[in-house]
Amino acid sequence: MVRNMKAVVLSAKWAPKSSFKLGAKDIEGKLTYLGSQVWRDPEVRVVEKEIPKIRPDEVLIRVKRCGICGSDVHMAQTDDDGYILYPGLTAFPVILGHEFSGEIVEVGEKAINKRTNKKFEIGEPVTVEEMVWCGECRPCCDGYPNHCERLQEIGFSIDGAFAEYIAVPAKLCWSLKKLEDRYDDVFKLGSLVEPTSVAYNAVIERGGGIRPGQNVVILGAGPIGIAATKILKTAGAAICIVSEPSETRAKLARKMGADYIINPLKENFVERVKEITDGEGAKLYLEATGLPLVVIDDIQNAIWECRGVNSTVVIVARAEERMPLCGEYFQVKRSSVVGAQGHSGHGTFPNVINLMAAGLCDVTPMITKEITLEKVPEHIHLLQTDKENCKISAKIN
Repeated sequence: MVRNMKAVVLSAKWAPKSSFKLGAKDIEGKLTYLGSQVWRDPEVRVVEKEIPKIRPDEVLIRVKRCGICGSDVHMAQTDDDGYILYPGLTAFPVILGHEFSGEIVEVGEKAINKRTNKKFEIGEPVTVEEMVWCGECRPCCDGYPNHCERLQEIGFSIDGAFAEYIAVPAKLCWSLKKLEDRYDDVFKLGSLVEPTSVAYNAVIERGGGIRPGQNVVILGAGPIGIAATKILKTAGAAICIVSEPSETRAKLARKMGADYIINPLKENFVERVKEITDGEGAKLYLEATGLPLVVIDDIQNAIWECRGVNSTVVIVARAEERMPLCGEYFQVKRSSVVGAQGHSGHGTFPNVINLMAAGLCDVTPMITKEITLEKVPEHIHLLQTDKENCKISAKIN
């Protein structure tokens, strides 16, 4: 007997731009590493799909929560020519959704829990890495799974979690049992492990972290900026400045520990950074706006005009734009720019779960609206213009 489920599927037309040439990893008509150059006229709708069957190394998860990510929004959002805005790895049609948690309902015979080295249990609450790394290519073997040469991504190139059920490799699953003693709804917080881990990877792994007592500046108080605020204050940031024009998101940033808010539409960013830090500047600047051309001059001018040296600028927001940098500023100030992608490896997922279990990283306030699975398509479109909501979360089962 066929068992069906509801799922949110994005479809689009394969129409590579005339200036774009398929790369070695692209698959004609199916998959590309530069979605904004290929896919046009996206359509998001709720459909009936067959419940997936698991392989021996997989588990079947009944999805409890799944959050709408900015990437979901940008896959459904287009430029004037109808091409999607999301620049990354994509293969359509695909079930969207990658920020999720749920309970295991079926376990493959080789589905091992990395924490216990035993099989996962039926009913176990879990969250899942979105980056499906192979573990065999050179980047994986060198310890860089986020840059796997055979990378697939849940909700981007393979079916995701805006569905009642999802089958995933057990190697990507992390138990949420540690959260049960402290939180009433482990699935709500568990669905935020993925975006929080993206922030953790950006500011701790790629950005190098901070020494307690150093200053940080976060540009953009979306979910990644909000999570980074919490992480960096927990890590001992003396002064955490968040640049954000939305009053609603600015309030959330303060709730997560931001000491100062700069409204870049009303205040001079560079002068305010100098004033707040007494001219020292910051050790770490996080670009989480997705508007690099708008903010990069402010960042490098702040580095140049402040006394401090050895700043790191971390680019975590996705944007297909070139940033004009002044090499002299970064040379004289011994500063650097690094890119951050993903959340896998380096102990990131378990570290974030441990922080949550210890009561040090409750980021649930970023969920500003809760919806049903059926309402996901309309809210993906709503978020194209809605700058007040931070994280919209779907309660699925």
